[in-house]
Amino acid sequence: TLAQQQRDSGGSNIKFYRVLAEEAPKLSMKHNVTAVPTFLFCNSDGSVIARIDGGEDVALVTQFYSKLVNASSTALPSPSQQQPQQSNEQTPPQQSLEQRLQSLITSSLIMLFMKGTPSSPRCGFSRQAVEMLTSSNVSFGTFDILQDEEVRQGLKTYSDWPTYPQLYVRGELVGGLDIMKEMLEEEGGLVSQLELEDYVLQRDGGLSKSPTDEGATTNRNDNAQEALKTRLETLINRHRVMLFMKGIPSAPRCGFSRQIVEILDSFGVSYDAFNILEDEEVRQGLKEFSDWPTFPQLYVEGDLVGGLDIVKEMEESGDLKDLLTGGKD
Repeated sequence: TLAQQQRDSGGSNIKFYRVLAEEAPKLSMKHNVTAVPTFLFCNSDGSVIARIDGGEDVALVTQFYSKLVNASSTALPSPSQQQPQQSNEQTPPQQSLEQRLQSLITSSLIMLFMKGTPSSPRCGFSRQAVEMLTSSNVSFGTFDILQDEEVRQGLKTYSDWPTYPQLYVRGELVGGLDIMKEMLEEEGGLVSQLELEDYVLQRDGGLSKSPTDEGATTNRNDNAQEALKTRLETLINRHRVMLFMKGIPSAPRCGFSRQIVEILDSFGVSYDAFNILEDEEVRQGLKEFSDWPTFPQLYVEGDLVGGLDIVKEMEESGDLKDLLTGGKD
């Protein structure tokens, strides 16, 4: 798309570089690449003036490219040199970041933005927050802000809360660790203070039932399960080729995930990935939803392909190429 637009617009002095995140881990970590594709718009000195994570919004990508072409007759200023009147050029990426933050915040009923993951917290405050939620026996999603500097800094401004961890419930900011501690000390603890009685898990993993109103609670539990199903369907269809893995493409957390990333990259196709280590609700829910007990899991056009063994078999038979490319060479 961009190559065609370059030919049409005559933006010959603008260069395109395609980098496989897995093959350039240092570069990926430097720019906090956590989703593919990610577009970085740079000045000639290498400074990043804007970025678009995910790249599904083709209109946004082409719109910003057009602005680069229009400005190419003069040197693009570095971030430190930009003048106030040029702030409009940053509007599309900023809007994209706000939309991304809103999507992350509402991706789970209970969402914790922390340093590290629940199984490997990277700071004492995050560890305590995870322990509080776990002891309250509620299912919650998490996001590791150490993996994404844009989210880390953007959420501080969005929420007007300068530190981490940050807890959101039903899309609304609750606060940090101190607020969570205060609520925990109140009668009924976090569950009562945040009105999460209907979302307490039993030891078998199911939602708790109220003995006084079992029928009504059952309906609410069904609604919660339906909400999870809708969320999983949305994630599965977020990209034509969607990989659920341990870690991210630039930094897989297990050998199976690393191998399937290498296979996908070898075909040069666009795909998106979701780190199931950051969201226990998705990790457990997807096993039941797909009736597939292990990870990684690969989906194409919303349909489950399978795990690493299936992908390898299809690669050897030649079927995988046709599936990923839609039969196009």
